[in-house]
Amino acid sequence: MRVDIRTVLRKHEEELRLFRRSLFSTDPADSGLVSVLPAETVLEQLRAAGGVMPRSFGPVRSVTDRHAVLSIIGDITDQSVLLEKPGQQGAVLTFSVATRHKQLRTRQPVDLEEAKAWVEAIVGPDWLPHFYSAGALSGSTTGGPSTPKPLTTQYFYMFLGADGVPHAEPEGHQLGVLTPLIQTR
Repeated sequence: MRVDIRTVLRKHEEELRLFRRSLFSTDPADSGLVSVLPAETVLEQLRAAGGVMPRSFGPVRSVTDRHAVLSIIGDITDQSVLLEKPGQQGAVLTFSVATRHKQLRTRQPVDLEEAKAWVEAIVGPDWLPHFYSAGALSGSTTGGPSTPKPLTTQYFYMFLGADGVPHAEPEGHQLGVLTPLIQTR
């Protein structure tokens, strides 16, 4: 099922604007859509904050499942810290998207197409081709130690050089198999 990005934007325009501003902007007066990451100021703020700047969005009602709510965590991490490569320049923008049943509050698998639509709603179509999906990497269970843990949270990464320009995934990273969100032919 293709999630219409316009539906996501229309229903959550104000919350998305505030999330974008909290994640990308160093100017409190900024209220417009972010078309580019203010790389130098964000990276300076990142270093001053000790390496990680997590921000959360949600819970918001899913646009594909009327019984679900989504939460999105976004953070910008120094590449040398996340990739455990001292001296690695730049940053990694990470989004994790999790879903819970709105009444039962149990974790549910995330619809990948909806998660992609949320990432696009946050960063815009120009930045989407630079994102990678790491798939579902984490989850939780309420069972005992023999109960398998379903992997329910989808993770997405974008790698930025020291100049703030997106680049391909670094060689030899430990983030698992990454798939470009937009496949090129």
